[in-house]
Amino acid sequence: MSNGELVSVLVDIFGREVREVKVPATTRIADLVKMLGLRVSEVVVSVDGKVTTEEELVRPGSRIKLHSVVSGG
Repeated sequence: MSNGELVSVLVDIFGREVREVKVPATTRIADLVKMLGLRVSEVVVSVDGKVTTEEELVRPGSRIKLHSVVSGG
């Protein structure tokens, strides 16, 4: 894959909306979260059903689900 190539992924945003998103092949999960206008510290991300770190690269055809982090005190 060249750096200029776009990959397509499905993003499930908090179970409320599913979007197909095209991003550069070199995009990290953290970059994708920021592109969607969210903060990395406020979400847990799973890729194809497995929790992942924000440093992982987005893989073509993946289904990415964003889970809201709930905290209280």
